[in-house]
Amino acid sequence: ILVSPETGLRYEIGKQIGQGGFGQVYLATRLGRSGAVPVDVCIKVSDHQETWLREAYFGLVLNDHPRAIRVYDRFPLSTANGRLLYCLVLECAADGDLSAFLERSGKPFSETAARREIAGVLEVLRKLHRGQLLHRDLTPMNVFVCDGHRLKLGDFGIVRQQSDARGVTARTMNLMTAPSELIDRATPKWQARDDVYQVGQLLGMVMRGDARARLRTADVRKLACSDQLKEIIYRCVGERRKRYESADEMIDALRT
Repeated sequence: ILVSPETGLRYEIGKQIGQGGFGQVYLATRLGRSGAVPVDVCIKVSDHQETWLREAYFGLVLNDHPRAIRVYDRFPLSTANGRLLYCLVLECAADGDLSAFLERSGKPFSETAARREIAGVLEVLRKLHRGQLLHRDLTPMNVFVCDGHRLKLGDFGIVRQQSDARGVTARTMNLMTAPSELIDRATPKWQARDDVYQVGQLLGMVMRGDARARLRTADVRKLACSDQLKEIIYRCVGERRKRYESADEMIDALRT
């Protein structure tokens, strides 16, 4: 049982359902009454204070956004040996992350659903980009499938603010979906167009029905979708200088 000194709420920890570089995630049950926190939640536990602070902050900034995973509670926890753990109480996605969902279903999204759901994720990214913030970790493990197969974006642990249009120095990145130019150190700065590259990967994966490997430009022509959607995906994952420069541009293309 964990007790939040912030809200006074108690949570019973269940099984572990995930683990990443910055912590572990458990199913949990909220005990007692609360009008703000549902009974079934997830709790992310980490010993990385900086990442926890960042995720807690963006949980507040995006609190009412319909496409962002909700952060209901946040608190540090002192263990018996004096070690500090940092906890986030999160919205529980009914069908887990996008990677696991596609592996279970083995089916691609329809083009209509893919356009709608990826545009929804881009709405969160648009809010970040307008504030000069870069997500940098838009992977199928950080996009979650909620009720009605509604996609929501989570995990804001490595979001960074850029001081100018040149971007932020690319040190920490997920090798699965990071642009090859950054992996190869051909360019030193992560920019909004590199977030767009990752969303293009997500779009290609849901149209392919498989998130186990990144999409290559040669794979785009094999996707079962309209030529216009293929052009959008190709522009995202192709030559860097030709990508959409922000979430705004890609949303417009998807909704045309």
